[in-house]
Amino acid sequence: MSRFRRAKESDLERLVEIHLAAYPDPRNVEARQRNFTHNPFGGLEHLVVVEDAGAVVGHAFLFPFQASFGGVAVKVGGIASVGIAPEARGRGIATALMSYLHGLSDRRGDALTMLYAFRHGFYERLGYATTSSRKRLAIDTRSVPGAWRALARGRVRGVRPGDDKTIRRLHARAAERASGWITRPKRFWEMLLARERRMTLVCEGRRPGVGQGNAKATGYVAFTLAQEQFHAETLVEVDELVAEDDETRRALLGALAGMRDQAAEIILEVAETDPLERALVDPDGRRFGTDAVEHGLGEIVGGPMVRIEDVPRAIVARGYGGNGAFDVVVRSSDDDEPDGIAVGVRVLDGRAEVGPPRGSVDVREPRALWTTRAGLAAILYGGLSVTDAVALGLADADGRLASRVDAIVKMPPLTSIDAF
Repeated sequence: MSRFRRAKESDLERLVEIHLAAYPDPRNVEARQRNFTHNPFGGLEHLVVVEDAGAVVGHAFLFPFQASFGGVAVKVGGIASVGIAPEARGRGIATALMSYLHGLSDRRGDALTMLYAFRHGFYERLGYATTSSRKRLAIDTRSVPGAWRALARGRVRGVRPGDDKTIRRLHARAAERASGWITRPKRFWEMLLARERRMTLVCEGRRPGVGQGNAKATGYVAFTLAQEQFHAETLVEVDELVAEDDETRRALLGALAGMRDQAAEIILEVAETDPLERALVDPDGRRFGTDAVEHGLGEIVGGPMVRIEDVPRAIVARGYGGNGAFDVVVRSSDDDEPDGIAVGVRVLDGRAEVGPPRGSVDVREPRALWTTRAGLAAILYGGLSVTDAVALGLADADGRLASRVDAIVKMPPLTSIDAF
């Protein structure tokens, strides 16, 4: 029978063995040890190991995160580095480990768990739902409008002593407006700012009547310059772009385009609804197409997966943009029968209250949203609209109810920028 406990220093050699088998990438032993002991989100105190017949056969992190949803900081269990020894696979140990982590997360009051899946199918069977996809654009540096480059002149500069506090403040404000941005701990910031190859540009705002130049920063962009080998093309790979207004965003992109004599392309991830590429001129300027795709601008990238355990807690934890009331019936998987969970939701001034449903749940109540637990997770925390969920067969609701609930639960697409 499997036994679960917190990891210890004496487990490290065995943990690295399992990690090497689960993640056969180029990282060396030292890097894998640091992943366990000096992870930017925590160390061994957050690592759970599973024993079978007295031997360690698996590991996984359960980080205590906070992330913004609907402008409210929500408690999230971040699951990462799930690994099972080769000889222990196919025996249900990974499923048992995940169940244990879900129980820990639920007992400490998390509203949801979140993870980056190595295979979506495995986690879907455990109740996880996909979240908003993103566009990973690969845009020619010459395609950025000249007016954007002009905006950067006199406003975008390199980092100065003391800018680290400014950058943290800008990130924190942006996180409040976004969906799924994790509150970064001190250790994360220290490791991030210490990266030698990471470069940062800061944009300053304008003072009315004074012209350009102002001590108040309104945004920043952090990036690395990548080159596969000597004399190959250089790419600007954007790690994060934070802007308090649209003009600042244009100025920061204009500053990156100012490196067009050195760099061929800017690689940038944006929300699936972002219209950025429509302002560019020949964004694929240095690439050739095919018969099937003449102008490829990038690719679609999946985000993390989310899961809810306690339905009422998940409903009340986040913030909302509209007022109203509706019933939610959680059905069992793809069956039509309720899963024992039917609640009435009332939202006022951005916060929800949960009580008994207003209508009957014995039949398809027109005032109720019917969905699975995973479907509800996608709607509440994955950026999926009720209208789209109904179209995809992930929920049932009449058109008027779907539109009304969408107006209440709508939030920005999930654009978490810190993989864990």
